[in-house]
Amino acid sequence: MSQILISISIWLHALATVVFLGHYLLLSLIYLPVLSKNGSGTALSAISKRSRPWLYVSLLIFIITGTYLMLIDSGYRGFMDFGNLWGILMLVKHLLMLGMMAMGFWFNAILRIGPLMSSNTGAEQAVARFRCYSNAIAISGVVVLLLTALAQVE
Repeated sequence: MSQILISISIWLHALATVVFLGHYLLLSLIYLPVLSKNGSGTALSAISKRSRPWLYVSLLIFIITGTYLMLIDSGYRGFMDFGNLWGILMLVKHLLMLGMMAMGFWFNAILRIGPLMSSNTGAEQAVARFRCYSNAIAISGVVVLLLTALAQVE
């Protein structure tokens, strides 16, 4: 049963990674350049709104499966014990993920970037802010994947 649980956890964690980080990577590399040229802040706002439930579910899956996978990893030495390379990499990775969530909260809840992109006033500035946010999340996501890969080698 343990091997099945580990396999399902790894699969769900990878699936959540594809959804979450893949969304921002494609958004930054493909959708934003095309849609912002056409002045389609409304389409970007709709994409942002429609993707939100998928991103929240991905974060929930990350928390559940990531906690389980961390607890069973041989590199895990205990809560707040960063006495090995694996622990340090996981600390940096999780701090980066918290920063990504804080950025998302700031841009979506505080600045309300999504609704601004579809408004008549300030849409261009909102699209520029959204591009900056999306690029920062995509770059952070690539670094998170790198840290995960490095932690597997140790």
